[in-house]
This record gives sequence, structure tokens and C-alpha cells, in this order.
Amino acid sequence: MTLWFGKTPIGKEHPVFVIAEIGINHEGSVETCARMIEEAAAAGANSIKLQTVDPERNYAKDTYSYELFSRAVLSQEETARMFEYVRELGMEPFTTAGDFKTLEWISKLDPSGFKISSGLLSCLPVVEKTASFSKPVLMSTGMADEDNIEAALNTVKSTGNDQVALFQCTSLYPAEDKDLNLASISWMEKRFALPVGFSDHSAGITAASLSVAAGAVMIEKHFTLDKNLPEFDHRLSLEPKEFACMTGTIRQTERIMGSHDKVLSEETAKMRDQMSRYMVVATDLRKGHILQEEDILFFRLNEQSAAPLNASMYHDILGQPLRRDMKALDAILQDTI
Repeated sequence: MTLWFGKTPIGKEHPVFVIAEIGINHEGSVETCARMIEEAAAAGANSIKLQTVDPERNYAKDTYSYELFSRAVLSQEETARMFEYVRELGMEPFTTAGDFKTLEWISKLDPSGFKISSGLLSCLPVVEKTASFSKPVLMSTGMADEDNIEAALNTVKSTGNDQVALFQCTSLYPAEDKDLNLASISWMEKRFALPVGFSDHSAGITAASLSVAAGAVMIEKHFTLDKNLPEFDHRLSLEPKEFACMTGTIRQTERIMGSHDKVLSEETAKMRDQMSRYMVVATDLRKGHILQEEDILFFRLNEQSAAPLNASMYHDILGQPLRRDMKALDAILQDTI
């Protein structure tokens, strides 16, 4: 299950895809947004996600969301510049949009894909419109049960788009440890046969690395330049140094997790050869002697250049005649019997 997000593959056979969610933490300043993109790139992000939500087309005027998003708008031209800057720094740009008009102009910027937020997952017309652009669709499941997820996936597939991935997510800000439910990552992967990541709303970096151990192939984490700023998503975000630490921990977790197959590294194979037990004869024996249990000892040997027989072949040599004389503690070789 590999999903190509722009030029970057996402899946179990590839490095974890790390997304810095700037969202609206730029607070409407394109200069701040550009600096955040630079800092996220330096901190090891693979991708930048914005939130491109037109408050006039998404929220009633008496809602806090309307008031907040009205103070965090980037124009179409500014958004295009930021997408291009993300690409210049070697990352994949994308965003969340909640209405048809915005989706249309965002699609002309050639994003690497689209994000369906937890709050939009049940808005199937927007899911359908998003999928219709034939770009990868990453969907958060923070407020969804199995039926909701299946309905959204069926909606995407109805457009002929099969480029989908899911995020385990908890729509609490911040989310407590008891609510993160990382075990659902492997469940969703098996249930829907799709790449699954973790959209992390918890404090700190611990949950992100644990999610990799739980099977996440993508990590999305809110990003800020100053988590002490009021409102927006600053308080549950990571600052650049913290984000870099998270990315480093994720890469360490990948190394620790290793291969999905039980395959020995070259170094471990050498150690196995050094530490294994090989068969030697317990006493002096003459050619033609029939090997018995009491004739054999299992030794760790200093050198195996002559290819002594491993102890795993014990039952194969019992009852076999020796082809030559042997002295006590001589290693039993293939040509010995």
C-alpha cells in the first residue's frame, strides 16, 4: 500500500511522512507563514499543510470560528507563493478547504493532495468535490466511527479516486493520553487496507514516536513559532526545536522498529556465527568409529574458517562413521563423516 503524495511515497516500506501543520498559525501574515515554512523545513518536515477556509463560505457570523478565521486569511496570490516556496524547500504543499469555490482555485495551484479534516469528514459533498480532482486525499477521523469512515471512503471511491489515506485523530485540544487510542492505527490499516497515520493533538512529542511503533506511516503535528501566543492553535503546537526533536525521535523509532520481516543484518549474522555452538568430538576417536551421544560436545569456537558443523545438525550425524582419526576437541566437519 504505497500512496504517492506529490513526489513522495507514503507507506510501510518508506520513511514516515512528517507533516508540519501551520494551519492558520500564521495569523494572516504571509511573512510569518514564509518564516514558519523555513523553520519547518529545517526541523525535518516533509510537508506543509495550511488551512484555507473562507469564513464567509463556511461559518455563521456569530460563531467564534468566523471571527478567528477572518483574522487568518491568506489571499489566493499569497497562498500560491507559499505553495511554491514549500516546493523550493523540497517539501510537499497541501491544505484543507471547506467549500467548492475555494477547492477550485486551490486545485489550480497543483497541491500534492488535499486534506479532509475531522470536522469535514461527514460533509460528503465536500469530500466528493475534493476527491474529484484526482489528487491524493488524506482524511482525519477524529470525530468518526467505522460507519462514518466507510461512508467517506465510498464517496471518494465513487469519483474513481483510489488515492486515499487515513489519520487516527482525537478531536480534543489538547488530547489526553487516555483518548489517543493509538491501537486503532493497526485496526484501520487492516479494516480499510489503506495507509494510516496519526494526526497528533496531544502535548509534547511522545505520542508521535509511539504512533510509529503502532504502525503510523504519516505524522501530522501543529507547528508554531511561539506556543505562548494566544488563540489559534499555538498552545497545542510545537516550536521549531521541539518539532526537530520530534522528527529525530520518529527517525530513531523507525530505526528501532526495523524491518517487517525477521531478517538478520550483516553484523548480526556475523555475531550469530561467532556465538553459535558447533560440534566437536569429546575424546580421541579412530576412523570408522560410529558417533554416539557421548562422543559429541557443543562448543563455541574461536574460528569457523573450516566450516564446522552447527549443533543444529546433531541428529544428522548420530550413528555415522568417522572418515578419519580425530583428536579430542577436534571440530566435526562436513568431510569428517
